[in-house]
Amino acid sequence: MEKPQLTDSFNENTSDTGIVLYKIDVAHNEFSNDNSDSTRNEGTPAKNAETQLSLTPISAPTLLSDLDWDNPADPSNPKNWPVWKKCYITFTVGYMCLIITFGSSVYVPSVNQLMQRFGISETLGLSGLTFYLLGLGVGPIFAAPLSELYGRKPIYLVTTPISMIFILGTAFCKHFYQILILRFFTGVFVSPAMAVAGGSISDIFDRNMVGLAMSVFALTPFCGTILGPIIGSFAMETKTWQWVMWLQLMFCGTCVPLVIFLPETFKPAILAKRAHQRGINLVREHHKSSWQKEIKEMLTVSALQPLQMFYKEPIVLFLSIYSAFVFSILFGFFESYPIIFRGVYGMSLGISSLMFVGVGIGLIFADLIYFYFDRKIAFPLNADGTRGHKTPDGVLLPPDPERMLMTCKIGAVLFPVSMFWQAWTARESIHWIVPCLSGVFFGIAIFQIFFCIIVYFSFTYPPIILASALAANNLLRYLMASVFPLFIVQTYNRLGVHWASSLFGFIALAMMPLPWVFTYLGPRLRAASKFNIKYQQLLKHQQQYQSEHKDTHSV
Repeated sequence: MEKPQLTDSFNENTSDTGIVLYKIDVAHNEFSNDNSDSTRNEGTPAKNAETQLSLTPISAPTLLSDLDWDNPADPSNPKNWPVWKKCYITFTVGYMCLIITFGSSVYVPSVNQLMQRFGISETLGLSGLTFYLLGLGVGPIFAAPLSELYGRKPIYLVTTPISMIFILGTAFCKHFYQILILRFFTGVFVSPAMAVAGGSISDIFDRNMVGLAMSVFALTPFCGTILGPIIGSFAMETKTWQWVMWLQLMFCGTCVPLVIFLPETFKPAILAKRAHQRGINLVREHHKSSWQKEIKEMLTVSALQPLQMFYKEPIVLFLSIYSAFVFSILFGFFESYPIIFRGVYGMSLGISSLMFVGVGIGLIFADLIYFYFDRKIAFPLNADGTRGHKTPDGVLLPPDPERMLMTCKIGAVLFPVSMFWQAWTARESIHWIVPCLSGVFFGIAIFQIFFCIIVYFSFTYPPIILASALAANNLLRYLMASVFPLFIVQTYNRLGVHWASSLFGFIALAMMPLPWVFTYLGPRLRAASKFNIKYQQLLKHQQQYQSEHKDTHSV
């Protein structure tokens, strides 16, 4: 049975944790459920048909949270849609995320031309990447909660055209500060699609497939990051700096028709539309609240609580720092790779960018590793068709969150290995393919660390708390990544290739034990989590309230 929804009756701030229990369907909530739903079973409906939409119009006010699908095979349920439709949705949202991250890295090859055109330093030129990444960090604070109010599709439809306007304006800038401002707002308005896309994926796949679907989807932002410098570098060999903006604009333009035909996947939005078609007198949980209160609640979940989790939740703090660091190294490669492959090996701008292919190959290998882990280790197939581990008497066990860190340990080992490999093989006497191959191991490392930490969060926190944990991780990741490019060049110029890469290798080596530390301490930290404890108390309170007011709004 699906976990009860926390409605406005139970919204409250606590002096201890500051939790706001706001009715929100977390983008990744397929990973986080109570024990009865946590194992994967293809035949288990998302929710028992305790409340169903009536075909007969009713006059009594009905809460949206009281509505559900007509039956487990309801064709309106996105999880029952045909395979081609799910593939279309997955391709569309994945392609949008690829274009979003492509827009960050495609800018970097144009920095030399920008330096000449506007008479600026290299550091100031790279700040165009910094401002874009800052926008990517800020946008989801507003976008994710809004998607829970209005659905996924309106977010895609509104933000994509607006972001294209800012991209277009960037190409016509006469002063560099204008580029920085427009790059920031471009990041703000492209980021909502990436923040909401994970929710679209979890909307359409059941628990048996959502893990694999999310792992494939998680590749697309990394692929865009890798493709950006490759395409941008070849364009800059014959074109002007404006062409990086034209390229991003053209790719964004191809998203528009795909989004127009994209169906809505968010369950409350679908049920609300169908309720109106059936003449149901539908009311919102927040009909007595002002819009100011709703905005305050949304910002608390997506902005205030994430900041609180940094100093109250060691799991969120340390693992977010870890994933942010490895993420930042990837963006640092945009400056270090040209220094290595152009400076040491004398490659052209375009050819040197092809060295990023090694990282892309590593990402694909990492996804295949996770496929095997998901199917064979984390959720093995049982004889009765269920997935998950069982007790000796055949009872399905809830997933162990710490088991999700198994492949993260692989990434933790390969991360410093790849950095030291790159550091000490980048020399004229050694063929260029050797330092290029270090990118394969880095690609495996970054995917395993990043994705496994997200999955670990998803099994550690209930949905409403997970929203804040993921927001904290996202914010820190982009804040750190936005700063890294500003000092990478100076670091390599002062320390040289060998010791600059080694410096980051030593930091990676110091962080390597984290997956083992949380494997050991994780159960105790989860049990002591003030957010989880308060959530369970309020959930118990709500269940008691619902039992006392049963059938008040059911249909």
